[in-house]
Amino acid sequence: MHSFPAKVTVTLLAVLGVSCALFAASSIGVAPTVGIKGTSPADYRFKPRVLEVGKGATVNWRWDSNAPHNVTFSKLGEHSVTKAAASFKLKFNKAGTYRYVCTVHDFSGKVVVG
Repeated sequence: MHSFPAKVTVTLLAVLGVSCALFAASSIGVAPTVGIKGTSPADYRFKPRVLEVGKGATVNWRWDSNAPHNVTFSKLGEHSVTKAAASFKLKFNKAGTYRYVCTVHDFSGKVVVG
């Protein structure tokens, strides 16, 4: 009788577990999240800077920083609060490219809706 070595069995189970978790997360519609990274005005940035989503997707922004930030969509008239730690979410129902900015430190990002 042949059997798999213990390391192979454990590795296969780990891969299967991660695959199931990723499938479950995508099946229940976990919203993509954008963060704010950096520790000084010279390196503050949205991460990811460009996010591609489908129509009807809700995007979350979350940050906990050493300085106040915000998320501002000028053309949509939508914006978050300006705080060092906050969150903001926005649903995108129409295809297009939506640019946004932190008006405090002038760094930007965009959401591309397909």
